[in-house]
Amino acid sequence: MRDDEDMATGARHTLGRQLNFAAKAARGYMEQHLATAGSSFAVWTALFALKAKGPLIQRELADMLGVEGPTLTRHLARMEAEGLIVRRRTSSDRRAAVVDMTDAGRQMFERLSAVVSASGEHVLDGFSPEEIDQFVGYLTRVIRNVETFSPARRHTPVHS
Repeated sequence: MRDDEDMATGARHTLGRQLNFAAKAARGYMEQHLATAGSSFAVWTALFALKAKGPLIQRELADMLGVEGPTLTRHLARMEAEGLIVRRRTSSDRRAAVVDMTDAGRQMFERLSAVVSASGEHVLDGFSPEEIDQFVGYLTRVIRNVETFSPARRHTPVHS
């Protein structure tokens, strides 16, 4: 019985390492292709969130993306300078900024969607549709398991 326990523990350690490597490899691959398209993963995820949820208060967007406020502020400043988003102060809380996509941001989103889709197809090459569905289900369960132990990090992840 001890060997079974050791194997299960070893598999868990290997699984965690493999998840980490797979995430880094997939993100790096996607970053390369987004850079070729003149953008970045940070821009893609922000535009994806805004497309999915509509205009958001900046802190809500930071929570949704799982990033710190100052990090998001830098990305948004660059995106605003590129004309992809606008930030407006709310009338109820002058400290809060609502972030929304511009027409240029929507065009960039469409362009990047094609890049992300093609990259995703390559990353999942050789998987059947059923395997992909199972894989997504497993990853969703991993995310939920982690979130139950991280109440400060509870957010609605944005998946591409």
